[in-house]
Amino acid sequence: MAIFFEALDVSVLNMAIPQMELFFHFGADAIQWVQTVYVLFYAGLVLLGGRLADTQGRKKIFITGAVSFVLASLAAGFSPSFAWLLVCRALQGAGVALAIPAAMAIITNTFTEPAARNRALGIFGAMAGIGFATGLAIGGLISHYLGWQWVFFINVPVIGLVIILAVVYIPADEKHAVKPLNNALSAMLITGLMMLAAWLIHDLGNIGHHYTKYLSGLFLFVVAGVFFVRRERVHASPLVDFSLFRLPGVITGNVGAVLLGSVFLSYIFMLTLYLQQDLHFSSSQAGLLLFPFSILSGIISKFVLPHLFHKLGVVKTGIIGNVCMLCGILFFVGSYFTDYTLLFIFCAVACINSFGMAITFPCVTILAVHSVPERQQGLASGINGTANALGGGLGLSLVGLVMQMAGTKGISAYGAGLTVLMLLALGAIGQLLLFYQRGKSGVGLMAIQPQ
Repeated sequence: MAIFFEALDVSVLNMAIPQMELFFHFGADAIQWVQTVYVLFYAGLVLLGGRLADTQGRKKIFITGAVSFVLASLAAGFSPSFAWLLVCRALQGAGVALAIPAAMAIITNTFTEPAARNRALGIFGAMAGIGFATGLAIGGLISHYLGWQWVFFINVPVIGLVIILAVVYIPADEKHAVKPLNNALSAMLITGLMMLAAWLIHDLGNIGHHYTKYLSGLFLFVVAGVFFVRRERVHASPLVDFSLFRLPGVITGNVGAVLLGSVFLSYIFMLTLYLQQDLHFSSSQAGLLLFPFSILSGIISKFVLPHLFHKLGVVKTGIIGNVCMLCGILFFVGSYFTDYTLLFIFCAVACINSFGMAITFPCVTILAVHSVPERQQGLASGINGTANALGGGLGLSLVGLVMQMAGTKGISAYGAGLTVLMLLALGAIGQLLLFYQRGKSGVGLMAIQPQ
């Protein structure tokens, strides 16, 4: 329930942004910060959230993050000003950065047998995929009939119920597992680094307007990053154990998360523009169009995904999911450049919303945490969340920059943007194929066995 609403919160705002523009009297450039500030704080704090889950207790950090998210959602719905809304979105991002790594660590420590763990993580990741798809579908309906405020209010009763169930049913943290985080400077450094990286990625498209400021930020990031790595390697209580990246699947899962975030959030951005500006759908009509595909996403997660895991294993299933993402992009191209506009956009949404996300997200999640020791599950989950969030920022910035440059040169902006998405999707398929070939040679074999 928590991951479903975290994912839904990312996508549900897209259809409500036009109403927010009218309410706050800000242009599209300013209102996009409603999404950006959330991603900045989530990406900047999720590694710290994962480490706190490992050191302070998973249940404690999960409930703390969920409570923060509920209170911030309630306050966001009552926002009297744009600045107030941005503060609330930052607090939402911080709450999610605590809750999600802790939730993943709870799951991986509850289900210790590999097959059961894969099924549990598959359900967890599938709920994220369904949340992304559902947010696109209901965002337009909620904002049209209830007002944009309800895209925040809807979180309150559901996550409130999650908190109650967590208090009652999640086992208490083990006393011996709860220990102080004796590395405050590294915690502040990694948070600052992730937030600076998220800003650098997001502002990539505006580098020409203030290149001195941008290059200064990039230089600061490199210097601080080198200092952080050197500090962690000699510290008695390191925040990040870099030996994690030698484990089978960790690099593949996190690269996959970066690429998936890049493709999907950029696709959401382009689909929203295409439906409302080019096809002239209202927000409610777009929501009604997308709603059946969110239901189909749930069906795929419930019945198709477990079968694929059992028959093919995680890596082959991930390849299939990324092929679905690529097919969806190709159908999007067909919708824009042929006369079969609605038919092809239906196929595109089915491939990406219903099949691609529901299949791929669980696979990259499982790969990223599969072979990580119990004491570092929260950290591994935080790294995976960081990869996905930063991937989304990178994809949006890159696609926005390419579309802008294409428009100034008389080239189709949609064609240029979709070409970038195709290359990213091909990269995702390629890196999984490479990992599969290594697995056949004995490297990372556990991660590719059918479970």
